[in-house]
Amino acid sequence: MSSRVLTSYRDRDQKIAIQLLAAGHCVSVVGLSNYGKSELLRSLETPLAAGQYQALTRAPAIFVYVDCNRMLELSPRGFFEATLRAVLETLPASERDLRAKVEAQYAIVVKPPSDFAAPLAFNDALVALVEEDARRVILLLDEFDEVLTGIEPRILLNLRALRDKYGPDLSFVIASVISPSLEAVNDHVAEFAELFSDGRLFLQPLEDDELRQMAGDLFALASDSLDEAEAQYIIAQAGGHPGLIQALVRILLEVESGAPQLYQQRAFDLANNLVEHDRQIRFELGRLWDQLSADEQQRAITLANQGRLNEDDRRLLSQRGLLRPGVPAGQDVLFGQIFARFARRKGLMAGRAPSGVWVDTDSGEVRVDGFSIAILTDLEYRLLLLLYGRLDKLCDKYQLVEAVWGEEYIDEVDDARIEKLVSRLRAKLEEPPGTGRYLVTVRGRGYKLSSQPEEAA
Repeated sequence: MSSRVLTSYRDRDQKIAIQLLAAGHCVSVVGLSNYGKSELLRSLETPLAAGQYQALTRAPAIFVYVDCNRMLELSPRGFFEATLRAVLETLPASERDLRAKVEAQYAIVVKPPSDFAAPLAFNDALVALVEEDARRVILLLDEFDEVLTGIEPRILLNLRALRDKYGPDLSFVIASVISPSLEAVNDHVAEFAELFSDGRLFLQPLEDDELRQMAGDLFALASDSLDEAEAQYIIAQAGGHPGLIQALVRILLEVESGAPQLYQQRAFDLANNLVEHDRQIRFELGRLWDQLSADEQQRAITLANQGRLNEDDRRLLSQRGLLRPGVPAGQDVLFGQIFARFARRKGLMAGRAPSGVWVDTDSGEVRVDGFSIAILTDLEYRLLLLLYGRLDKLCDKYQLVEAVWGEEYIDEVDDARIEKLVSRLRAKLEEPPGTGRYLVTVRGRGYKLSSQPEEAA
């Protein structure tokens, strides 16, 4: 089942985002894994969204969707290239003069004659886009976490400067797991975060009517219909998490669809057994859990076990989208029973993970010496899986590039880029960072992940 079916189930959030943009704000869309961030940003690039924006502002606008996962490298030039490529994909062929200007700057970014040429070309392209016509420009920057945490912060300062110059004629919508922090250690990041101080949109689980619509449409795609008992089962078990809803609908269609009323409860019992071992559900739960801080995880465990929260804990978990919508304060519950059972199991497992680096390849959870580590990016996780699959064995450059980037990048990924990725992963695996206790560099030959700390080997 494609996640593209989720677009229409964030209509309320889409309207809020458009209202914030129309009021002159940049917007930070914050949500956990598979909550619909990408679908929301994709919905903003539609003619319908542009029409709603123009109705509120009396100003036409072009919405440019930029998937930061399409960056060829995590660098300023990689960001510039992905953004201008998206601009060219969005501009209609009829705007020949403007396309020619952007294409000329794009060519410089791809093959810059000097270190300063690429950022200047990027700026010139955006200036041309903003000033060419009486039309506002809104960049929809999806999958922005790696840019926030892994790219040179001066790029963020450059985006801030462009926004300061053009005001609402140039706006940003970013989608990330963590909202950019005003308390960031780096001043450039903090200054960039100020753009979103009045435009933060924290995605919540779908409300019951949205869930019913989504589940009903998924059943209809399978030439079936959703009945009330099925709807109530999905509401209780999956709550409003779109990814879990899709997985649970798939299971129900396999075991319960068309069952006579007499046997429906038996089918639900069978579905419960399948849920506990379903790979997609375990993956969704693992991704969610890894994106929570240790404090957030502990609060979720506390609520799952004790059924109550203080006001500060409630506010934190609500902001992260972990509470069921519409439940009065003092009666808080996690958004679905599947996730509540998972949190209780995590509480029981705390401290039981083996020593060393441990990866649950079903859920994606990573622990070092029993403790959960910071969230890994996709590239970092691919690197870790390669090393973990060859524990205590050497991995050379070619194995690493093929596993992380793909065979077609063998000649494009240089040693410096590999070393940066290894350093980022090592910083998350080891305390203090960079000690080489588990992720070991064998100079001139490659890298390996040790089953025991090197000083104990």
